[in-house]
Amino acid sequence: MLALSDGKQVLVPLSLQILLKGLIRSYISSPAGTYGGWISGDELQIDHATALFQYLIGMGNLTWRVNPYDHLAVSAIAGSGQDDETQALDLAIGFDQIYRNWSKGHRAAARQAKKEGVSVRLAADRQDWYAYYEVYEDSLRRWGEKASSRYEWPLFEQFARRNSPHIQLWLAEYQGRIIAGALTVSSKEQLDYWHGATLEEFFHVRPVHLLMYEVIKYACAHGYRWFDFNPSGGHEGVKSFKKSFGAMPFCSPVIHLQTPARTALLKILHFGSRLKALRVTRTTH
Repeated sequence: MLALSDGKQVLVPLSLQILLKGLIRSYISSPAGTYGGWISGDELQIDHATALFQYLIGMGNLTWRVNPYDHLAVSAIAGSGQDDETQALDLAIGFDQIYRNWSKGHRAAARQAKKEGVSVRLAADRQDWYAYYEVYEDSLRRWGEKASSRYEWPLFEQFARRNSPHIQLWLAEYQGRIIAGALTVSSKEQLDYWHGATLEEFFHVRPVHLLMYEVIKYACAHGYRWFDFNPSGGHEGVKSFKKSFGAMPFCSPVIHLQTPARTALLKILHFGSRLKALRVTRTTH
């Protein structure tokens, strides 16, 4: 907890990552590339945000994706970091209008999924979560080296164990089989589509479109203001897919700072790994 000079209090959550037996210490504002930054019950102004930004970059090694809904933070770091964006729906216009804003192809795909007999429900137990993980593994196989990230089963198992109302796994079923899913997390005003996967052999029944239909409808019915598709990892096809749901872009830059010492140590580590691989290759031949 930080106390600012005018008495306002701010919580700045950070995770510490220790590498090379303590030689490298890095701070992560939030895990898995999700939005980070400060939290405060006090009303902050741009001067507060600027001071907090200076405090954070003074941490040295830091990775921080700026919350696109914190307009003060976005303004304070303007011109710094790597440009990026998320895509989101403003749910204030209501589900009917949101659905009308979908592309013709997306609306037709959702109708097709219903006609084919695809149904959507929430995960009920650990077995459902593992079935989804197997769908994800199939997606990883399909994505290959293009995958932006790779998560192991223990992460999903932790999600399941928490049994939190803010974590929901939506599943698409077809002929008694789980063929796709969407993992959402929520806060007071927004519902985030954090993770999704689909079995390749069932693309033709369009389960993802029906999943989005049901999840967004749920978000509207339960009073959320935003439905966030999350950043697209630089994949233009993914970004275009989200845009066809009527999603709007919101600035979400990434601050990634490295001290010269960290940069040098990582280069040495990388060189050592390459040298070891070369020796193994020569020995093998």
